[in-house]
Amino acid sequence: MAQAAASTCEICTGGPGEHYCQQCDQLFCGNCKISHLRAKSCKNHTFVSGRDINQEEKLLCTDHKESFLFYCQDCDTPVCRICTVEKHSRHLMTDLTKSTKKLKSELAKVIELKETTSRQNLNTIEKYTKAYREEVKAVIKTITEEGNYWKKFIDKKVEDFVKLVQDEEQKALHNMSALIKVHRKDFENCQQWQKNIKEMESIADVLLLKKLKKLKVDVDNIELQQVPERSSVSYRNKKPLGTEIDSLFGELQFKEGKALMAKTENQQNTR
Repeated sequence: MAQAAASTCEICTGGPGEHYCQQCDQLFCGNCKISHLRAKSCKNHTFVSGRDINQEEKLLCTDHKESFLFYCQDCDTPVCRICTVEKHSRHLMTDLTKSTKKLKSELAKVIELKETTSRQNLNTIEKYTKAYREEVKAVIKTITEEGNYWKKFIDKKVEDFVKLVQDEEQKALHNMSALIKVHRKDFENCQQWQKNIKEMESIADVLLLKKLKKLKVDVDNIELQQVPERSSVSYRNKKPLGTEIDSLFGELQFKEGKALMAKTENQQNTR
């Protein structure tokens, strides 16, 4: 079998062997490749770039030294013409190239769907963050105004309320920031997988199938989490006639968003 892209053309022995014919198991230069494909018996032969051929990989059946033409669904493996009769009789067979293209297409759709979902999750979190911060600003403004109304008596109480709101804000924003990191990582993973698939265009089918299978495992291991309900804060004010400090102020209410921190952290560790 042809071993390396640095070899010379095995036909004219003069030009660089930059093109590998999967059916003939030979390296061709550019001119010889064109001539080869003009022959009627070779017009359907497929080529890959010689530099993309991994010397450690088996591009031929080890038992019969023939090219892999089929994919055995029952055994989950590529097989040659002879193997279909000797070892895989009555097994469900499909064309190797078509099976590889089908897997590639299905995997691309899964990645695209997960990319879309992760992008939507990021947009939702950003929207929640903005809305929550606006609520915080509104609450602080209301508290401050009410505090000024009773300023003679309750300067200290205003400071306590504002600090409580800001402390809760920091906790909520910390959770939101953590969620953004997780979902942004999912989004970036999807983009990288799409890039990886595009870069596999020139790889031999049998190698591409193996790489796609490995990539599919990584993709399937990513479980996109639904964005939890966001945190919220509100303040209900009141203007009592009494002079007690506590009775002069309204009631703060915090609704803490459910963060999937434990689950998302475990998911990150598995990567």
